[in-house]
Amino acid sequence: MKKLSIIALLMTVIGMLLWQPQLASADELTGHSHEKGLRYLISKNALVKDAKGSYRPDANVTRGEFASYLTKAMNLEATSDIVFKDVPDTYVHAKDIKLAASAGIITGYGDGSFKPNAAISRQHMAVMIERAINYLNIPKGTSSITFKDNAAILKDYRQAVAIGAQLEIIKGANGYFMPEKNATIGQASSFIVRLMQLAGDPDAAEPNGGNSNGGNSNGGDTNGGNTNGGNTNGGNTNGGDTNTGSSKYAVKEISNGTLVGNQGFSTFEAAEKAVTKNTQVIVQSDKIVKMSSGYVVTNNYVALKSETINDSLGVAANTEMEYLSSDATQVKVRLAGQVGYLKHADVTLIPFSMSKGRSYYENVNGEIKHTLYDYNTNKYSSSYVFGKAPSFMKQGEKYYSWDGIYFTNGNGSSKGEAYNYYQFLPARAQTQYTAQELDAYIMNKLAEVESTGVSSYKDATKKSKLIGLGKTLKDVEEKSQINAMLVLALAQHESAYGMSNQAQDLNNLFGLYVTDTNPKNKKFDSVVDNINELVEKFLQPNYITPGGSTGKNFANGAVVGSKALGFNVKYASDPYWGAKIAGHYYRAEKALGFKDAKNPYTIGITTTTGLNVRTGAATSFSPLFTYARSGMPVIITSSATNGWYEVLSDKLYTGKAFVSKDYVQVINTVK
Repeated sequence: MKKLSIIALLMTVIGMLLWQPQLASADELTGHSHEKGLRYLISKNALVKDAKGSYRPDANVTRGEFASYLTKAMNLEATSDIVFKDVPDTYVHAKDIKLAASAGIITGYGDGSFKPNAAISRQHMAVMIERAINYLNIPKGTSSITFKDNAAILKDYRQAVAIGAQLEIIKGANGYFMPEKNATIGQASSFIVRLMQLAGDPDAAEPNGGNSNGGNSNGGDTNGGNTNGGNTNGGNTNGGDTNTGSSKYAVKEISNGTLVGNQGFSTFEAAEKAVTKNTQVIVQSDKIVKMSSGYVVTNNYVALKSETINDSLGVAANTEMEYLSSDATQVKVRLAGQVGYLKHADVTLIPFSMSKGRSYYENVNGEIKHTLYDYNTNKYSSSYVFGKAPSFMKQGEKYYSWDGIYFTNGNGSSKGEAYNYYQFLPARAQTQYTAQELDAYIMNKLAEVESTGVSSYKDATKKSKLIGLGKTLKDVEEKSQINAMLVLALAQHESAYGMSNQAQDLNNLFGLYVTDTNPKNKKFDSVVDNINELVEKFLQPNYITPGGSTGKNFANGAVVGSKALGFNVKYASDPYWGAKIAGHYYRAEKALGFKDAKNPYTIGITTTTGLNVRTGAATSFSPLFTYARSGMPVIITSSATNGWYEVLSDKLYTGKAFVSKDYVQVINTVK
């Protein structure tokens, strides 16, 4: 019996040993270098098996998949009406892509697409991760971390890569980041799990319960502490207030350009009630989150959802905008009349009395000069001239404007309204310069930039992609009814006079398919093909034709304009892009004798929404098209007849077009 008992015991032990591996059987992720991240995504229902039963950890991750991973990991819920033309509702990740876009974490291409099935590069992931960092309010600093291949990282993306590396979310190999290399699903999962560890997601925590850096990822009590880091260094992030304990907000007063005092409060609402003077501000972690007056500067590229035109606008870092109000989570701003909301992590609030410098306009020898301020270095960084100065601008006085149209002086008093002729000249205008004159100007300009000695302009008179484009530009003007000088000005600006790498290597003069988040190195067979693509796929169907013939409405006025109206609303994130293009046109005019300015077009601005442009001067004629929004510039070609103006059609059309005089205001342009 004893032997039988021993044998039975041995058989039981052997059975257990044989059974145990089956309970914890290895799968394709066991021992994988990115196993932790992969299993984290699985736990969030972000990563599922394909039809063959595989998680595909070593396959390239697509843009759609990565957007979906972020959405599910961050538990995004708020949505808006942002849509991409190549992401139908039936697409597997459609909902997650929309949520990520609504949160400002992803943006699309200039043609309204997102390209969800395209493989995503490591540097593109870094940009999305930086936006996620901002969305999650994860503390970050300005990092100087670089990789051996830093020069290969697109300039606008280096900050995102550096911040991700500093926070140890992003890691390279042997000192290299490999920005253009496509990321795998496994790599993407590791990036995301590290991100969510910093955000305090318990599902992302290390097995020992600690942060990957050895500390508590929440910085304190998860039931009552600050989930954004709380006391990150063992001290109070409100500036050392020893009387308020765990206070999250402080009320401080502006005194001689600095903040003094430190009255602590546990909630934003309590701090708000304690503010009794215009000189007081509310501070969180040494960052102003509410003030009585001042302005707002973007810390990085942001997507501003404009409530004014119900559209999302790309806005570059270092952009100044009007401060309207703020609460604990967001800031209400106005950019060139476009009202929207941004997260505190995306912006810096600057009371007027604490401003160390601000971009301004001035009259210099009769020309309007715009000087820009760099908030990263706290220095004036650059300036440009873009036309004649309006008559109300006095030399030696600084002027300020949110939109380049309405100007105030240093006291905030209104000083005048000015529409720069070249900035608000509709694209259907024709320049009076011939192809030969354009070619002569191009060569003179190239000789000028070449003589500066700047290395990027070396041999410009021999190598520039602008050489000999006069006839092509005039052919475009005749066939497509788009101003040849305007197209040249755009090419000069976007291609550094035809000497940029994209121009030289890809025949891309206009930055086509290159956005702040998704550059695409598309090579054109020739600059002529590139110009035709600009006209046929961008300007004509989307930016000039009202309503957009492709179903994506980028038509906010057929002028280069500003963030208030024109191409600049959607074409470029730089709020002064339109003024800079106008500057190129103006300087060409100055060199060639001001032929266009001496025989100018009459320009009007529409004053109502839903305005029909008709084929005849009466409501009985069919509408040619409709302006959805007000404030659209039009070229008036004849004086009013029976209450109607004859105008140039923004839609490609050879016949006459008419609009009711009652809804158009003629403007005085500065030229």
